[in-house]
Amino acid sequence: MLKALIASALILTAAVPAIAQQVGPGVGGGYEAYVCTNDVGGRLSLRSGPGQGNRVLTQIPAGNGIRVLESTQGRDGFTWMKVSYGRRVGWVRSDFVCVN
Repeated sequence: MLKALIASALILTAAVPAIAQQVGPGVGGGYEAYVCTNDVGGRLSLRSGPGQGNRVLTQIPAGNGIRVLESTQGRDGFTWMKVSYGRRVGWVRSDFVCVN
């Protein structure tokens, strides 16, 4: 019985797509990353929600450190990450985030 339960749990864990897995304060507190744009002087918009239609809270210069808290698939087709930058928390596109 225990073997069947463990096997079921492993199958369920493998079936959850990576994009649905979230990292947050309850699960290790996130991880360190940095903004990586194609321009040396580039900036990344920190938004109020996961999508390009959401309000811009601030601009984060390329190379600056951020803490990734969770991620989600936006309605616009991009993957968005909830991050903290200084005292602000907002959303950035994942394709401009690099892991240290």
